[in-house]
Amino acid sequence: MVNIVKQESIFHEGQEIALFRISNSSGAFAEVTNIGASIVSIFVPDKKGVLSNVVLRYNKLKDYLSDTFYLGATIGRFSNRISNACFLMDGIGYHLDKNDGKNSNHGGYNGLNRKIFNYHINNESVTFYTGSTDGEGGFPGNLELWVTYSFSDNNDFQIEYKALSDKRTPVNFTNHAYFNLSGKKNTILDNQLKVNAEKYLETDNEFLPTGHVLDTLGSAFDFSDYRTVKEMSLLKKDNLQGYNAYFIRQDNKESLGSVKDIISGRVLDVYSTMPGILFYTGDFLSGQFIPFQGLCLEAQYYPDAMNHTDFVSNILEPDEEKTDLIIYSFGAEK
Repeated sequence: MVNIVKQESIFHEGQEIALFRISNSSGAFAEVTNIGASIVSIFVPDKKGVLSNVVLRYNKLKDYLSDTFYLGATIGRFSNRISNACFLMDGIGYHLDKNDGKNSNHGGYNGLNRKIFNYHINNESVTFYTGSTDGEGGFPGNLELWVTYSFSDNNDFQIEYKALSDKRTPVNFTNHAYFNLSGKKNTILDNQLKVNAEKYLETDNEFLPTGHVLDTLGSAFDFSDYRTVKEMSLLKKDNLQGYNAYFIRQDNKESLGSVKDIISGRVLDVYSTMPGILFYTGDFLSGQFIPFQGLCLEAQYYPDAMNHTDFVSNILEPDEEKTDLIIYSFGAEK
């Protein structure tokens, strides 16, 4: 039996900011807020049955208004980077916000992570919904988006994205939760990662795809079996200590990948309708967080897809509803 309660409510510039708790029959629960339709916490058991929060969070709701790390936020209109903050579609050039040097990142200055969503409590889920006007961030079309969160009795946390636009427009939604399965303030470098991918995208020093699709086998990106982040990162030859890499899913694999914390026994498996996953190790976390305190497993479409004709893009056609799913499935090995 799922139970949903509004935990807290404050107001910012006349808009309500609310925190909701979704509890399942086992006692595990997740908390979400309508600021950026963000995940605030997910409390799941370890191998001994002890509940701990496994995502990084701010302690106060108002802190999400000044967040710079996209902590648990819904990302869009287009997650990840778009080179030179522009793209060509149907013979028309579109110029986007340059919020990452000369490039656009995560939807620009007024991405979905900045919006205070409306909300609706359903029987066993919470739906956040908002709009993005034609031209916002440089993107075409009046976009409507619904983000629905649910948490099953099996400790499966599901996100459903449902989008509608009145013009042809590229979209790429994901969630930017930072996971730390230990439930403690330590690094994720000893976590064991497995990614069901034989290919990944080569990127340059600005984390933009070069257009080359490379084999993972035998490389620092070979997570075909469980390997620790620390041991694999020592094999890397780029300018980043950790990872910020997009892996292309294997068609014959149901899940995109998983991560294990050996001490707590917690395991997270990621499933999605999307064609790949971005693995980021939180290298640039700071302030109340420490670098590598959490890792992101962002199921999404190819970054910068509009500027690479051979990449899988996600174009939303006018008045055609599009739905994608992400499922974070939690368990524990004894």
